[in-house]
Amino acid sequence: MTVRALLNLLAEIDRRGGPEAARQGRLHLPDKAPTERTPQPMATAPAPRPAPHAPLTTAADVRLKTAPGFEPEGLSVGQLLKWGDEHPDAEVRDQAARGRAILTGLRRRHAADAELTALALEREQLHKRLAELTARESELAPAKKTRKAVSYPAAEVRAWASANNIPCPAVGRVPKPVVDAWREATAPAGGAGS
Repeated sequence: MTVRALLNLLAEIDRRGGPEAARQGRLHLPDKAPTERTPQPMATAPAPRPAPHAPLTTAADVRLKTAPGFEPEGLSVGQLLKWGDEHPDAEVRDQAARGRAILTGLRRRHAADAELTALALEREQLHKRLAELTARESELAPAKKTRKAVSYPAAEVRAWASANNIPCPAVGRVPKPVVDAWREATAPAGGAGS
């Protein structure tokens, strides 16, 4: 796209409502950009071209003129937003409003992240303290007595006792006399008891 075509496009946008119409979706441009004028053969000699300007060597060669004592980098965010709110251009006011919304979202996210970090640190400290308390409790508590595992099939002994009308509790340990009677009755013939 040439500079002339771009200027024509910008002029067309301005005729149809400008940037505000584009933002609101009211701007309808033709699908094809207007074609440039086809060059006509020259009847006279071309006008002399102006002397070229000295080329820019670095980005530092381009400086915008600002009011004395005004440093754009020195503006705080609050000052910049206030300037945007009071600006006569609706687009600048809109940018200031969007900037405030973005800053509000960032502040909320920053506060949430700070709280999450504090919670994670507190959780870690509580887990450490709980481990210390559990270790100390196990040092102070008396040792629990553990029962020996039984050397007989309890369900089988209870079924045998029930079939032989021998009183036996349905839960808990089977009494020693019932276990002894079961062993005697189920011992192979000619075993150690003979």
